[in-house]
Amino acid sequence: MTDTGSQRERIASCLCGNLKVGARGEPVDVYLCGCRDCQRKSGSAFAYAALYAESAVTIAGEQRTYRRNGNSGRLIETHFCPTCGVTVFFHAEGLPGLVGIAAGCFADPDFTKPSRLYWASRHHRWLDLPPSIAREDTQ
Repeated sequence: MTDTGSQRERIASCLCGNLKVGARGEPVDVYLCGCRDCQRKSGSAFAYAALYAESAVTIAGEQRTYRRNGNSGRLIETHFCPTCGVTVFFHAEGLPGLVGIAAGCFADPDFTKPSRLYWASRHHRWLDLPPSIAREDTQ
């Protein structure tokens, strides 16, 4: 993490470090998603994502893109490292002007807590979240 004047910059990277995303300032939103696609994409019970304005994000390194339609039918472009395969960021047609960054790629245990869990109707039943995290059955 670096300080660029009055705005802190965080760096998210893939496992091998070849794909890096810089994010200035604070995220617009931080959330979890328990939909089946995010479970498969993350290899976990949910995805943990931070949304930043495109103007606050810089991207460096080689990447590959996987395109799919979400449950709404809108396009989602997931960007990942071609060397280690880690998804680092995404663009979603339903979130114009924003870049989603996989929050775990910041490797910061003090990163912002998520405000909600989308697709709570599909979350793993063992997952106990604090009551301060809102649950949305869909998205």
